[in-house]
Amino acid sequence: MHIHLRLHLIILAVGVLGLAGAALAQQPPTPTLPPVVVESGRGIDERTRSDEEAREELRRVPGGTSVVDQKVIEESRAANLKDALDLVPGVFVQPRFGAADESQISIRGSGLRNNFHLRGVTVLLDGFPYGNADGFSDFESLELLTTKRIEVYKGANALRFGGYTLGGAINLVTKTGYDTPLIELRSAAGSFGYLKNYLATGQVYGPFDLYVGLSDTELDGYRQHGDQIRRRASASLGYRLAGGTTIRLDLGYVQNEENLPGALTQQELDRNPRQRNPANSAFSEERNYDYTRGALTVRTPLSENQVLEWYTQLNYQDMDHPLSFAIIDDTTYSYGTELRYVLTAPLFGLANRLIAGFQFFGTRQIDVNFANNLGNRGAKSKDQINIANNVAGYLEDQLDLTPTFTAVAGGRLGYAFREVRDRFTGDGNQTDSVDFIAASPRVGFVWKLAPTVQVFGNASHAYEPPLLLELTAPGQVGGSLSQLAAQKSWQFEVGTRGNAGERLAWDVSVYDIELWDEIQNVNVQPFPFAPFTIPRYRNIDRSRHTGVEVGADLLLVKDVLARLGLGRTGDALRARAAYTWSRFVFVNDVNFGNNDLPGVPPHFIQTELRYDHGSGFWMAPGLDIVPQGYFVNSANNARNHAYTLVNFKAGYEHKPTGLGIFFEARNLTDTTYAAAVSVDDANRRFFFPGDGRSFYGGVSWRWR
Repeated sequence: MHIHLRLHLIILAVGVLGLAGAALAQQPPTPTLPPVVVESGRGIDERTRSDEEAREELRRVPGGTSVVDQKVIEESRAANLKDALDLVPGVFVQPRFGAADESQISIRGSGLRNNFHLRGVTVLLDGFPYGNADGFSDFESLELLTTKRIEVYKGANALRFGGYTLGGAINLVTKTGYDTPLIELRSAAGSFGYLKNYLATGQVYGPFDLYVGLSDTELDGYRQHGDQIRRRASASLGYRLAGGTTIRLDLGYVQNEENLPGALTQQELDRNPRQRNPANSAFSEERNYDYTRGALTVRTPLSENQVLEWYTQLNYQDMDHPLSFAIIDDTTYSYGTELRYVLTAPLFGLANRLIAGFQFFGTRQIDVNFANNLGNRGAKSKDQINIANNVAGYLEDQLDLTPTFTAVAGGRLGYAFREVRDRFTGDGNQTDSVDFIAASPRVGFVWKLAPTVQVFGNASHAYEPPLLLELTAPGQVGGSLSQLAAQKSWQFEVGTRGNAGERLAWDVSVYDIELWDEIQNVNVQPFPFAPFTIPRYRNIDRSRHTGVEVGADLLLVKDVLARLGLGRTGDALRARAAYTWSRFVFVNDVNFGNNDLPGVPPHFIQTELRYDHGSGFWMAPGLDIVPQGYFVNSANNARNHAYTLVNFKAGYEHKPTGLGIFFEARNLTDTTYAAAVSVDDANRRFFFPGDGRSFYGGVSWRWR
């Protein structure tokens, strides 16, 4: 079978890379990676571990991972996830509306069909699922400045959190009173009416700690009909009992108002990328909601080497969402609980760690639609209750067969239930239900070739039931919930990561993912010559995703100014790069043969040349490069063009006073390009323009 030959070649290639790295790593002096086994009783507490402890945790994962720390977030305008996840190989994040949060996010080909919100990547907040029970989520309600670290688990590598998606998981770890100063201020402004203010306070009072954060973001937008307002508030109250138990209450509130400028044709993009889609303006397309969240986490050490975590949450969202085909008036309740058990104890005399968990998450949505009469509510067209329930148990075991080789095995057994209760039966009773059940096994290894060099690999299964919005989309024919099957995949991955002293660090993953029933969106006209399209979802019988993810960080020279006779030692020049190669294809499809799947470029390159001075000054020019156009429809007769963006960042932090400033310039050559795409659109409106030349700056202050 061809897949076996490919895997042998992949393993050989990565093994050579790892051995080369091991040879480099023999050069002393070299820091060593921490041991693979976690300390007794520590578990995987997300909120209190340091960034280095988080990196240590991710080194135990037999697959591709990344950590983005708070410094990276705060050295940018911090407008959306792209600002934080630039230079993370394998993660394709492209904003649809410039500096707004709404983004196209794909990891290893997840969510290729998605021209709105998120599909195929599990969003975690402090290690537990965030969003609706069916896996639907967005990022408008998440504030980057309340985040102290982002952990990325690429592909089917998030089993320790109960993850089950093709794209893996993005875990946002939020601030507490322990890591926030008494006063934390930040204000930023920039092009196209961008203005963002953030105020937070943190404090520890004996066994209590408290964090409170407020933010306000406003944006006129690069494009017409693109203005947005977001106001967010969050609080975290923790309490530590004498026996080591911790109790934490998290609260959040978001008020979101955003106009949606929509996608353009190629001709419209070339002529005037700042224009709106005429239909979006005519029908007053917007997305407005209030969102409230409450969560309680209890973490209890059962003994020196056992930890039990209990988590429960309740989220409420009230949304008014005018679209061309309907005005959506939804009220959504999401709720759930999770138990997670961590045991660190020898097994057969070998070091071992076991993680096991049980999840129940549910969503109940009151979904009411009205006809959109040029922005005004018309007659009611839909009134139904949508229900999604997910129940799952998962387990992952890490066994040190030798001091340098760890075997990893586990799996997830999940049950998903979807139901629609129709309360508007004038067009027929659409009440229906469907359920899904499957086991998803996983095996892998982490092999330490040298003190600072690892080779890893895994074979992992993912099983993703359809989202409610996919099952109930207006373009679905027949109304039956059973017309969509769950998406299934097997991921085969090998890679290497490590460092050669402070000179070089690398992270390389190679994967081959075989998929069955991949869920794809086609945007169809609801009637002939309609000025807008509606989504329709289908399963692809067979498809295949293969790719390479390479990240590198190279110290070019230290003491630059001293070498030039211009100053003292203490500065450095580094080069960083992230390269992602992707080939996602249909496999013998009845309509599209072996065409490329649309939506993601085959090559994506990001580079940065960074200079740091000991005084606290830094600067970093960079490039975003899509060197080759990529298809935006399954027929492979329309492309998004190649582009190169030139960017620049700089800043200064005066640590004694806590004062800091930053400056950022994007798209300095004012290139016209499409940052994100909407695939398979019947009106050929594929393109979401990226922002033109733009500038941002801001100040921050921390007082302890």
